[in-house]
Parts: sequence; C-alpha cells; structure tokens
Amino acid sequence: MSLAIILVAWVAASLSLPLAQSFQTTLGIRHQPSASRATTTATSLNMADEVTDSPVYVMVNGMPGPMATAAAEACLRKGLKLSPFALTGPDVAPATITVVDDVTGRSGNVFLVPSTQSDEIVAKIAGLQEAASDEATVLAIDYTHPSAVNDNAKFYVANKIPFVMGTTGGDRHQLMQDVQGHSCVIAPNMGKQIVAMQAALEDLASKYPSAFSGYTLDVTESHQKTKADTSGTAKAVISSIQTLVGDECTFTNDDIDMVRDDEQAIAFGVPENALKGHAFHTYTLTSSDGSVQFQLQHNVAGRTIYAEGTADAVQFLAKKIRTQPEPTVYNMINVLAEGALE
Repeated sequence: MSLAIILVAWVAASLSLPLAQSFQTTLGIRHQPSASRATTTATSLNMADEVTDSPVYVMVNGMPGPMATAAAEACLRKGLKLSPFALTGPDVAPATITVVDDVTGRSGNVFLVPSTQSDEIVAKIAGLQEAASDEATVLAIDYTHPSAVNDNAKFYVANKIPFVMGTTGGDRHQLMQDVQGHSCVIAPNMGKQIVAMQAALEDLASKYPSAFSGYTLDVTESHQKTKADTSGTAKAVISSIQTLVGDECTFTNDDIDMVRDDEQAIAFGVPENALKGHAFHTYTLTSSDGSVQFQLQHNVAGRTIYAEGTADAVQFLAKKIRTQPEPTVYNMINVLAEGALE
C-alpha cells in the first residue's frame, strides 16, 4: 500500500525532550478552552467519527491551542478529514477533544498524544497508514515554537513526512538546507491576501530597485503576548523594501519595534477583543528632507485568515504529492500561483 504522510506544523513535534520543553511554551494558552471551540471528551475515539468527501487526513498538532484549533476547523470547512490523533504538549494528559466547525457543523474527535510519547505517535501513524485506503493521503499541521523549527523539520525529513511549516523563527537558512529533496510548504505567513501583497512587493522591488533611494525605514509590528519571535512576515516585507531603498538602506531586522504589551498594542490600534490573537504591521518610508512619507499597513485581528491559508496549503501539497513524483519545497506564493486558494 502506497501512502504519503504530511505534517502541518504549529506545535513542537520533533519529540526530543529539549524540544518538548520548548513546545510547552508554545502551548502556554492551551489551557484556555474559551480561546477555541475544542472541547475535551473521553479518551477513546472512533476513526470514522468525521465523514467527508475528501481522501485527505490532516494531523493537526498543537490542539487545543487556539491557532491549531482554528486550522483544524478550517480543514473541516474545506471537507478534509482530521486525523484521529495529534501531538500536544508534554504537560497535557492524553485525552480526546472534539473539534467543531461552526460554519458547516462538521466535527471530528482527535486523541491528543503528549509530545514526549514518540513511540505511541509513530505507532499510530503506522496504524492509520494500514487502515487508510490506497488513495488516502495523511497530512498534518504543525505551528510550533521558534526554537523547535529546525528540530521539527529534521524529524519530518528523517521519518519521510511531508509537512506544511507555518512556524516562524529558527535558523531559516539551515531549515531550507535540511528540507531539500523533501515535500513541504514553508512560509512565514499563511494568509492568502498577505501572501499576494508580498508577491506584488517582491515584483515591484525587482523591477524598480533603489526607487526609494535616500528614504529611511521604520517598522512596528504587534502580536499577542505569546508570540516569542519577531514577525516573519515583517522580515520578508522588509527584504523587499530594502531593495527598493537600495544600498543606502541601513535598516535591519534588529531595528523592528516589536510590541508584545497589551497597552502598547491598544495604542497601536489593536482592538481590545483581538489582544489574544492579532498581527498588526506598519512600515513607514520617509524622504531625506521629511517632506514625503509612504506607509504600508496590514492588520489582522484573529486567526481565520491564517487558518484558511494553511488548509489551502495542505490541499495544494496533497495534490502535488500525487501528481509530481519529485519531492519539492514550496512556499505560499507557489500555492497562490497554482490558484489553489479557495
């Protein structure tokens, strides 16, 4: 039986103890069930609980954390089946949660396995492989802690698990080296419209380098307190702006004003009801004499835009695995160019 397995990363799942410890930080808000619609039930589960038309199973690691849960709900909305098991933090007791998508009414039971129990999760993957049909594809979603990015990628490659990596941070250069020859989607941002904006900005920079020569750059980004690293989207956008400014640009990622305080976030324009989940960015270009100023903003309240894009990336990668035998590293611009965004 030929069966591909994919992990979509939003939780530390490389299963080593140091990684499990960093993963615990990632799920610091997972004990707040009100932040998501996942509810805990009995520890037993039925692999046929969720009935959809798609032969794709998605293992969403990081539930019941809010981002992972939002991604699981988005998968249900798109007709994908949730894997009956997923990884959770090392301090979370094994349990079954029920994920419900309020839009479609679809639901799925998922047994959460602590990330320290590597033997159990490997055995469950093998069991799902054997039980699934010949045409089925098993994928996973993994949004992890920045410190877990590189170890997670090595784990997926070593175990031949294609994945979608939404986690930012880590050593990105090393990451891209480690995944060569492996099927995956890696992007600092899964939001479709934001990806389109990034692509347009990259194109602008390639066509008109140094068009903003002499201008200075200021960048402020605000995220929820639990985000440990600087915005990966901001870094990507800054790269294009640096090209537009030219060699005179002295701005570096270390100069980004990173807001992780609620009062400062509100002052920056973040709605109070979005403090636990938001991504606000402002890039300001000012001429040397101060007479001209350009400003680019992209502000997101909530997690839906990222969850929807992640589910699209899963569908894209599942299709590529079936139609393109050569393993390839993709990004969200590839997904966008394929027209794989719903």
